[in-house]
Amino acid sequence: MADASVSDYFASVSKSDMMRVVLALATEVYAMRDRQKLLEVILAENGTDLARLDEPVDSAAYDEARLAERDAFVARLFAAMAAPDSGSR
Repeated sequence: MADASVSDYFASVSKSDMMRVVLALATEVYAMRDRQKLLEVILAENGTDLARLDEPVDSAAYDEARLAERDAFVARLFAAMAAPDSGSR
């Protein structure tokens, strides 16, 4: 018997749908890391102090455009669960 206090967020999502989400996330993370490394090299070559990149960012600093970008990213990432592929079950 399942524990009623634990939510099952993925009861109706197939393994294929979850793998599409994982692969989409992995692709996004790799692209961001690759771009960030290049940007840091360019900045360092031009004398920028990269120590500021390690400073904490206050979440209240996010403006509407950044929030919209975040929401669009999350929507793309979880699109497989919003409209699951019925053939994968």
